Amino acid sequence: MVTRSVDAVHFLGPITTQNIVILQACVNRAWKTSMEVGVRVITEDLLSADQRYCCHAYLTFVALPQPPLATLVPAPNITPHGHGHSSTKPDSTKQDPASRAALANSPAARRYSFSLPSASTNRDSKSNLSQAGRSIQLPAIEPITPIEVERYTMAQSRREARLQQSNEGKEAENKMLSDIRDQMRRWNVTQTRKRGLASAGSLLPHMGADGHLKVSMQSTFAESAQLVLPQHANSLSITFGGQVMKWMENVCAVSASRFARVPVVTASIDSLQFHRKTMIGDCLTMRSIVTRVFKSSMEVYVFVDSENLVTGKQTFTNEGFFSMVALQPSSTTLPKRSSLSLPELCPESDLEQALSDSGEQRRIRRLEQRRELAEREAALAAQSP
Repeated sequence: MVTRSVDAVHFLGPITTQNIVILQACVNRAWKTSMEVGVRVITEDLLSADQRYCCHAYLTFVALPQPPLATLVPAPNITPHGHGHSSTKPDSTKQDPASRAALANSPAARRYSFSLPSASTNRDSKSNLSQAGRSIQLPAIEPITPIEVERYTMAQSRREARLQQSNEGKEAENKMLSDIRDQMRRWNVTQTRKRGLASAGSLLPHMGADGHLKVSMQSTFAESAQLVLPQHANSLSITFGGQVMKWMENVCAVSASRFARVPVVTASIDSLQFHRKTMIGDCLTMRSIVTRVFKSSMEVYVFVDSENLVTGKQTFTNEGFFSMVALQPSSTTLPKRSSLSLPELCPESDLEQALSDSGEQRRIRRLEQRRELAEREAALAAQSP
């Protein structure tokens, strides 16, 4: 199973270090090769034992066939011969039962689902390959209780909305985001600062004629490179979708902090589509910029590129918009502001201006989703004893 997409996530309450996090998950509906899993997050205060709803997430997982089968063989026997020389002795095609059992139970065999040689290697290999190429059909979900029926029905509605959103009138937006990604790939944090200084600080935060602090979109640029290690991936060596989201959120927080210069927290995440998988050994580069500013919140655009460090091939994997909320500084080392007022975001090109202008429609959609979520949770709370 791999993560294919994550629907929009809205955080209705904070989670602090003194909270217990309760995660409740279930499969809402299954189709031929994919399924929707709903995750409900609740926090519990350690001192008062009060429980509070935090957020909901709907994830789409796709079932994969077994990976291509390979053959594990023991290393060739090396016997000393002469002074400092060695000779290899070819292994016999037959292995003793103890060696086969040790090889079958090795971490490599369990992790990568490799097949082991046998007396009927050719026949078994053809059979295994045919099974690997066979189409997948997930078992159907049978809702029983009223709440299960509701989840089952809503899962289909969300799936249709996802398909409609990915197919309807997104050519212009996709072209705009593609151009933005090309522009951001040419940026560099150090070069941005040098260019800002060379241009009399126009790219750096500066006070405008109206007395408001102005910050260019490019000056909020942030990037981070992460190497995918075994602890970041599943048993198929494919990177966890949640791990990629964590790295995306981290770089978004850097962009938002560079813009606001106050503590920031994540308020919501727009739906994410994982277009391509990434594997152990790949290098993921996250790049982000602030695209729209509201009263106390910021919209941050982030995308991920994957690089195969062996071949050097680079591919675009996924993107998303994060909403970050600015907080009043509480540390004694930070100056506390009488009123929290964010700077003004200044797009420099028509492309940046178009990206910023489209942020208003995205905000309206987020507020509507947030309102529906709050109303649904309020209705559930009223029904509970």
